[in-house]
Amino acid sequence: MKSTPNVSEWLAWLGRVRFLAITFLVSIVIAARHLTPMPLPVRSFVQLIALWYTLAIFYVILRRWVPLARWHAPLQIAGDLLMVTGVVYATGMQDSYFVSLYLLAILMASVLFSRRGVFIVAGFAFVLLGGALELTYYGAIPRTAASTPTLRALDSWLASNLFAFFAVAYLGSLLAQTLRKKGVELEAKSEELKDLQTFNQDIIESMRGGLLTTDMEGRILVMNRAGAEITGAGLGLRRGEKIADIFPGFWPVEHDEQGNPLAARKEIEYKTSDGATRFLGLSISPLRTAQNQNMGFVYNFQDLTELKRLEKEVVTTERMAALGRLSAAIAHEIRQPLTAMTGALKELARLAPLDEDDKKLVHIVSRESQRLNQIITDFLDYSRVKTYHFADIDVVPLIEETLLLLEHDAAAAGKLSIVRQFKVRSLRARADRDALKQVFWNLCNNALRAMPAGGVLTVRIDAEENWARIQIGDTGIGIDPAQATRIFEPFQSGFTGGTGLGLAVVYQILQAHRGRIRVEAQEGSGAEFIVQLPRAVRARAPKPQDVREHDEHLHVVGKG
Repeated sequence: MKSTPNVSEWLAWLGRVRFLAITFLVSIVIAARHLTPMPLPVRSFVQLIALWYTLAIFYVILRRWVPLARWHAPLQIAGDLLMVTGVVYATGMQDSYFVSLYLLAILMASVLFSRRGVFIVAGFAFVLLGGALELTYYGAIPRTAASTPTLRALDSWLASNLFAFFAVAYLGSLLAQTLRKKGVELEAKSEELKDLQTFNQDIIESMRGGLLTTDMEGRILVMNRAGAEITGAGLGLRRGEKIADIFPGFWPVEHDEQGNPLAARKEIEYKTSDGATRFLGLSISPLRTAQNQNMGFVYNFQDLTELKRLEKEVVTTERMAALGRLSAAIAHEIRQPLTAMTGALKELARLAPLDEDDKKLVHIVSRESQRLNQIITDFLDYSRVKTYHFADIDVVPLIEETLLLLEHDAAAAGKLSIVRQFKVRSLRARADRDALKQVFWNLCNNALRAMPAGGVLTVRIDAEENWARIQIGDTGIGIDPAQATRIFEPFQSGFTGGTGLGLAVVYQILQAHRGRIRVEAQEGSGAEFIVQLPRAVRARAPKPQDVREHDEHLHVVGKG
């Protein structure tokens, strides 16, 4: 007999049904003994019940010992048919009320076996029943029936049971076959649904933008990984919470009579849990059911913070380019009359007799002319197209040279403390050595000038995946937030006597190096300039011994 799939699961269920049927049988027989005058051989019946319980326990133990054997189902069904035959014989054979137990065994066989196997079980059940009846009729075994029917009545009784056995076998196998077919289809659909759910989840989690869904009351249903990273919220920790409490800029949603959001696209400013400000581009659309009914809202959002920063850089670059072109033209126009004026003044001073006050005035005019000429020269250098000689250089020694010059600067003697925080011993970038050294000198010199009464200059060097990161911070006078937006433009000096070209030149050099620079400052609280340079293409990741942070060196100028 060929077993059907998942037989082990059905056998466990059959074991529970067997224990229940035996217990129910005992209850019925005990009740019948006390309520009816039906004769019952108590001793033999108790022995049969005890044997059946023992077999049921043995089946459970056998399945634990040999869980994958294919003969479990035939063995248990055959044992049950034998025990049912014994019960029917003990309770009066053709007068027994328990012949229907055969039908229960045949139904279980229809679940466990194929159609052919079910008919074999039905035939085996009829053979056992007919054989027991023949043996009692011809006196081979003691008769247990209360009456002695005629041979014709026995044949009719056997024929009706034969029809019942095979009818139940046919209907049970047909039903079981239908159930198995539906089960296979259901399992296939379940696998397809799981694959579809996994596919949809993969799509949602693979999105680079944030995705969030809510119900109509604003309770969060789903948020993908990108959304959790953008908003700084824990993945999977916001389900069921009110979106107005977690993301105030997302709620409320104004919608029309059809439930469509009125402001389908907007930009909001969002503060993460760590206090960082991010700009999010947010689009809202209705979440509909298959019946086209609104059940919530879908939020798609992207982090526009970097885009906003780049837009500011583009505006600054365009403004500086325009100023550069304008300044070059103006510088050429100013230099020519300035040179003629300076020459004429010197010639007049040589020809005409001048007293001391007049000589001082001539000297002042000459000196200021020279200063103006120097400003024009610097500005022409700034606006002129420069040629850079890029090479694979180590950034760390360049910074060390700059700091060494500052340490020996007489103006800073005894007032400046330099703190080095180098997380790598070597950091290579593709750059022009002289231009990069000018960048570091301008930034460090500005920091020194921002601390006229002395202070601490902190220089940090770190290696990111694609960037060399240099941070130069001071404890000086800081920068006005309104001025910070224009600090890299020409003539934006915050120091007395400055031309305002130092940071403009720094910005110009870093733009040529495809680098970045930004400032983080508050007025009166110092400033920190953060420089990022593309790392050299062949630069390898720092070795473990290089990644260890150096001991913090504190150097005080003039104190050794």
